[in-house]
Amino acid sequence: MRARTYNIMQYEKHPVTGEILITQETILKAVEHKTIKRYAYVCHDRDVYSEADEANDDTGHIKAGNNKPRHWHIVLECPSNPELSAIAKWFEIPDNFIDVPKGKGSFLDCVQYLTHESENEQAKDKALYSDDEIISNFDFRTELDKRTKDRKTYGQDLSAKDKMRYDVLYLGKTLKQCKQEDKILYMNDAEKLKKFRLEYISELDPPATRINYYISGSGGAGKGLLSRAIARNLFPELKSDSDIFFEVGAKGVAFEGYDGQPVIIWSDRRAIDLLLELNGRGNVFNVFDPHPTRQKQNIKFGNINLCNVVNIVNSVQPYREFLDGLAGEYTDKDGSLVSSEIKEKVQSYRRFQFVIDIHDNDFTFYKNAFFSSMKNYLEYINHGNIKGNFQRIAERCASNHGLARKIEAQTVKAVVEEYKLIHDSHDFVHSNEKDIEKEFSDFGEFERVGVQMPLPHIFDE
Repeated sequence: MRARTYNIMQYEKHPVTGEILITQETILKAVEHKTIKRYAYVCHDRDVYSEADEANDDTGHIKAGNNKPRHWHIVLECPSNPELSAIAKWFEIPDNFIDVPKGKGSFLDCVQYLTHESENEQAKDKALYSDDEIISNFDFRTELDKRTKDRKTYGQDLSAKDKMRYDVLYLGKTLKQCKQEDKILYMNDAEKLKKFRLEYISELDPPATRINYYISGSGGAGKGLLSRAIARNLFPELKSDSDIFFEVGAKGVAFEGYDGQPVIIWSDRRAIDLLLELNGRGNVFNVFDPHPTRQKQNIKFGNINLCNVVNIVNSVQPYREFLDGLAGEYTDKDGSLVSSEIKEKVQSYRRFQFVIDIHDNDFTFYKNAFFSSMKNYLEYINHGNIKGNFQRIAERCASNHGLARKIEAQTVKAVVEEYKLIHDSHDFVHSNEKDIEKEFSDFGEFERVGVQMPLPHIFDE
């Protein structure tokens, strides 16, 4: 017989004849075999016979309450599945003193028994053995504590592979976190983990509100640097750029690699680019909707659910030209202006709460008038000029990223504060249930009119 886990119990001396059956020296020599990956053993010298032991005894030597002879419990983990007869030979004991436990977690089950710490064993009034009395070649206590925690989380013992899959599918662990945790396990299971990550993201609820920025400026003005600086300071609790923002890829694979980041950055996108990439105005308005619903966007061999809280678009296109372009207004090849309907313009403008226009040494920060209590989506209020040049920050700080991040945070402070005002006020409105119920208290009231409408003369010849 071959097995991965072996559990040994042997008396130190024969209970009747006094013959020496096993010694610690024999155990120490046996566990040196390289076939044994992990082991733990203990000498139980405070155990007493129970009434059940006495009832099941055929020899007449066992009396309930008497001390049991000193005996050794030895647990072995052997991934190469050696023969049971080989184990018996190493420990110089008969085969029948070796048990082969089955099932997941059997090795740690046997290790836990060594202390008699389980509720089941303590209910039988068994002697409790301390961790210091256990001899092992691994940190068994950490392993047992981890298993207890895992059982609360997963409800059962899982392999390392299944735990990682569970964490991705149900607990939101990212692929990056999987790779950091165990590179080999991730490498061997990458395709399955990617599939589960997409499934997890597809079930996420959309944010209560989505806030969109449009940043305009000439080439080389630092639009991309400002976009990233804003993203970092909107979510300072996230320390890695890859966790904070996703930069949209090329046409056709725009969302390939999106992993649930709270910010999506659209670099160098004119209005026409978004309309083409997102297959029309309807989907553009969906992606930038301030009150988003769950939606799927195409990726290679599937689709992805966008759950971002913020969009940041940057381009050389002036902001009014960009927003009018999203609404369908453009200049044709003859130079004539093709206007859009006012309702389409409202739909476009209301989606971008903030606009930033970058100059050489500062940038102008605009806020949509509707969010300044003016109830006019088609106007933007100049919120002020902010001194700053992100190209200079990058050049002067060079590889000192910590200093660069500090100066960036100082520069975009006013931008972040305005974001919080809109975001927090929205959360308040949506969380104050009593106020909402009061606002709609008259909805559903029925007023009977009683006016009889004549039937159409459909039967007249």
